[in-house]
Amino acid sequence: MKYIFIINPAAGKEDSERELLNLLKERKDFDFDVYYTKSQKDATYYIRKYRKENPDGYLCFVACGGDGTVNEVINGIYGLDNVSFGIWPCGSGNDYVKYFGGADNFLSLDKLLNGQEIKVDVMTVGKMHSVNVINFGFDCHVVRTMEKVKTWPILSGKHAYTVGVAGAVFKGRKNYGRIIVDGELLNPEGEYLLCTIANGSYVGGSYKCAPKSVVNDGLMEVCMARCMPLFRFISIVGKYQKGLHLDDETMADVIVYRQAKKVEIISDEEMDLCLDGEIIVGKHFIIENEHEAISFRESKE
Repeated sequence: MKYIFIINPAAGKEDSERELLNLLKERKDFDFDVYYTKSQKDATYYIRKYRKENPDGYLCFVACGGDGTVNEVINGIYGLDNVSFGIWPCGSGNDYVKYFGGADNFLSLDKLLNGQEIKVDVMTVGKMHSVNVINFGFDCHVVRTMEKVKTWPILSGKHAYTVGVAGAVFKGRKNYGRIIVDGELLNPEGEYLLCTIANGSYVGGSYKCAPKSVVNDGLMEVCMARCMPLFRFISIVGKYQKGLHLDDETMADVIVYRQAKKVEIISDEEMDLCLDGEIIVGKHFIIENEHEAISFRESKE
């Protein structure tokens, strides 16, 4: 097996990146390449090109960055034979690895090399793919604000998400569109606060939006929150962050939860859809789950 470390120099945590490079300099017991991304989507294009030029052998592409880098890597390997992806989490959020115990479990070269490969589900929207969370509504307002502030030194990671939440409170609490889950219309009134569609568990650095998720069960976790007054919203954010929202009876009137294989979103106006932190724009989206579509190298002792 050959490892290709895809490093996003703009991801955020330089110390983690530097530690990886120092470890690689000392190792001569495995085959690897290192590539620095140059622009957005570059990792996806590079992986496709690399595989075309190196058609033989098994390859593991390691995403060295945050969830955006992971998204580019999985879009690169999707549909390719004899490839997998791993993660060296040195970005601002690192949400996908939280399902597997958190970033610390993955910041070890030995654990990566000794890892176990598992098949994981992939959510597909047209020609784009996601492994963690697809969200829209309030959360997209959060991401738009987060993109503006996450490079500020004191506002990286979950702090940037918190600032995004504060900004979206004033302009993102009422959104319009129809959400159809396996043929069921979740919001006949055509309004919603937010909706998350997940295979992973976390979004925004610390928000456990999908506490019941399983990354390879063939089902997406769909959670829609209805529009609500500001004071009600403020009162439940803490429970939502801790992943208590699905089983709390006091939230049953504003939370709609389903497991699904297909979700359709229809809007009269253009809207944002966020795939692992990457925003696309449109009026009509169909999201389908592909069971165990790619291989993930889970770091192990």
